This record gives sequence, C-alpha cells and structure tokens, in this order.
Amino acid sequence: MKPPMPEGMGMPPMMQQMMQKMMEGMKEFNPMAMCQAMMASVSKSAEMAAYATPEVRGLFEEWASSVEEEILSVLKEQGQMDLHQLAIQLKISPESTAHFISRLVREGKVSISGVQASPGKTPKAE
Repeated sequence: MKPPMPEGMGMPPMMQQMMQKMMEGMKEFNPMAMCQAMMASVSKSAEMAAYATPEVRGLFEEWASSVEEEILSVLKEQGQMDLHQLAIQLKISPESTAHFISRLVREGKVSISGVQASPGKTPKAE
C-alpha cells in the first residue's frame, strides 16, 4: 500500500511555486472556466492552422529561421544578454523571443545559464 501523497501532490517544488503564483491573483478558482478558456484557445489555434497553406507554413519557418540566425548573431557579438534587452534589439515581444530561444535550446544552439524572479511586470519591446 502506498503512503498518502505529500502536500505538493508529488509535484516538483518549482511546479508547486508556479501554481502558487498563478493562483495568487485568483479570488475564486473555477476549473470549468479554465478548461473552457483552454478549449477555446486550442480551437482557435486549430482553426488558424487549417487556413495556413503549405506555402504559408514554409514562409513562417523561413522567417523563424532568419530570426533564430539573428538571435545567434547578436549573442555571438554581444555575449550573454537579458531576454528583454534581446527582444528590444530584435524588435519582437519578450514572449516571442522566449519562444525562439526555447527552439534554439532544443536544437543545442544556445544554453540558458540563469533564471531569476522578475520584480514585476516588465515593459514589452516596442
């Protein structure tokens, strides 16, 4: 017989902290509303993907590759950078910058050497 699950329900501490942060701003947690919002998001993504022709998808991948090359070029020239500084230099949002960096990390082309808590909401790249 297994012992009862600990308070964190078997989740890694980092995941527990992330969930706590997400829940802090919510006065009342409504799992049904959360599921509906997720399903709407998935539906919208599927709808958008249905309209993308192979040519459009190819053009997107071409553009994504050029952004990744630019990121690599900037990092080689300037060394380690803050995500927001990089986003401003690339003229894209920090969220998009993080997406491209994660692709580069998966490909083994860049590494992440540090992560820290943000002091608050940071301004987006203009």
